[in-house]
Amino acid sequence: MNNGSKVKTAFLIIAVCAVLMLIEGAIEFAEPEWWEDWESYHFLELLVTGGLLCAVGFLSVEVRAMRQAADSMAEKLKAASGSFNKLLEAHYDTWELTRSEREVARLVLKGCSNAEIAEIRNSAIGTVKAQTHSIYAKSGLSGKNQLMSFLLEELTDGNTLT
Repeated sequence: MNNGSKVKTAFLIIAVCAVLMLIEGAIEFAEPEWWEDWESYHFLELLVTGGLLCAVGFLSVEVRAMRQAADSMAEKLKAASGSFNKLLEAHYDTWELTRSEREVARLVLKGCSNAEIAEIRNSAIGTVKAQTHSIYAKSGLSGKNQLMSFLLEELTDGNTLT
């Protein structure tokens, strides 16, 4: 059960309890002898019902705010992802990487080893080594760490290491 479902379930339980207590209170109120039998626990029931109704109201406002915040963050993440892809493609274009080299470079950036890249791409490790060497030569970078550092630097403040 995800967090959204848990919140909805809790909200539903509280709402049902509040409605049941309201119905029970309405039935008691409708009986003429309720004034004669009024006891202090009825006051407590009213307080609990009021508290439940307030909780339902506060929860609905909070859930709506959380949903709007999540939607906003999702939009920002999508925009950032698109910007990162544009940044990568711009560098790949500048470095004149082939389609295969671009795929290998992405896998390198994801942290894959040469063996993992070879397995993913169904190619020999020697081929992957040659492609990574070509990527580093074309980019003017010395290896995986410098490639990652270069792109991280670009993302954080727009400046390059070189």
